[in-house]
Amino acid sequence: MLYLCIALLFLDVIIDPSNKIFQSKYVLFLGVFVLWFPQHYKNIINLSKQLLFAVTFIGFFMPFYALSVGLFNNFATNSSMANLVYLNSFFFFFLLLVIVTENIQLRPVLNVSAILLVVVTAFSYLLPLFNPGFFAKLYAFFVMEKEVAVYALRNYGGFTLLMVFYKTSPILVFPLAYSLHRVLILTTKKNKAGHIVFILALCTTLFLSGTRANILSMGLIVLFYILFYAYKNSKPIALLVAFIYLAGFFYGANILAEVFLNRSEVSNQVKLGHLFSYIEHFSDHLGILIFGQGIGSTMYTSGINSVVSVTELTYFELVRVWGIPVSIVFGLILLLPVYHEIKNRSISHLFIAYIAYLFIAGTNPLLLSSTGMLVLVYVFSQTFFSTSYNKRLE
Repeated sequence: MLYLCIALLFLDVIIDPSNKIFQSKYVLFLGVFVLWFPQHYKNIINLSKQLLFAVTFIGFFMPFYALSVGLFNNFATNSSMANLVYLNSFFFFFLLLVIVTENIQLRPVLNVSAILLVVVTAFSYLLPLFNPGFFAKLYAFFVMEKEVAVYALRNYGGFTLLMVFYKTSPILVFPLAYSLHRVLILTTKKNKAGHIVFILALCTTLFLSGTRANILSMGLIVLFYILFYAYKNSKPIALLVAFIYLAGFFYGANILAEVFLNRSEVSNQVKLGHLFSYIEHFSDHLGILIFGQGIGSTMYTSGINSVVSVTELTYFELVRVWGIPVSIVFGLILLLPVYHEIKNRSISHLFIAYIAYLFIAGTNPLLLSSTGMLVLVYVFSQTFFSTSYNKRLE
């Protein structure tokens, strides 16, 4: 029953990040703790201090610090309910306690969620192509009413793409790295064709999402595993592949810059506007760098010529709301799984996908949402299980 509730919660948050489709996110969240806490809360004492600190800092300290600073600055008192609910996202990190004490494996749930995302994206993309009359209905449902996706035209140099960006699509880098690892590194023969089809579907979905971070991460993950596969089978071939990569990079550097860094492209103009506005905002209010502004605070951004309470530049937003000291501690906690991978001299599929996810998070507010917290729960739980396993072997 507990596993079913957790699985439904993960599926719900990934498919319905705005909580406007099923409206069951908080009910399922409470249900998990109602089922777990009475009989299993004592198992917490067996967890490492490092893990308990991470859970306490992210799940408890960060939301209450942001609320306290916001109240002190009189921002939170005038804040909308949506801004205050935003803090609830951090409480989802407490699910890590449930996952590790009950030894629950989340990869199957993540894979099922990925399949559903692929299907929904394909449906949203292909249906209007076959019947344009459905576009207005899909746009109204997914974009305007439920706020779970974005339709737009993206220009990459001379290439224009109709994008369907489902807001939780960045999580697809995890099943992509996992499937590539199974096919190219473990050379698993069981259901190999299914994994290849899944890889192609994931790559297509990330490409159709239209965001530069998604597309670049997808490309780099695929190129990495091709190189890894070559190295595993023949070092001379791996050197040749690396040389081809290098030559291709230098030869196509101008094209890549035009495609990904074109300042005349609308989304890049918005991001640059946000960036310059952050710099100006910090210069005018130096105290923010130390203490942050707290929840409910706003800033003007030339990116969209408006006053906003949050932007897509997540790491700058962290500093604005929480200040540099809290942001540094949060950043170090985020890097704990990376530290353990390096310490164990391991480059797993989780390591590759997590690096890609943190890169995507730099220009996507997903990290500081309930979905982002559940992704961190997945990464930290997988790291915990891996570390515990290695310790038993020692």
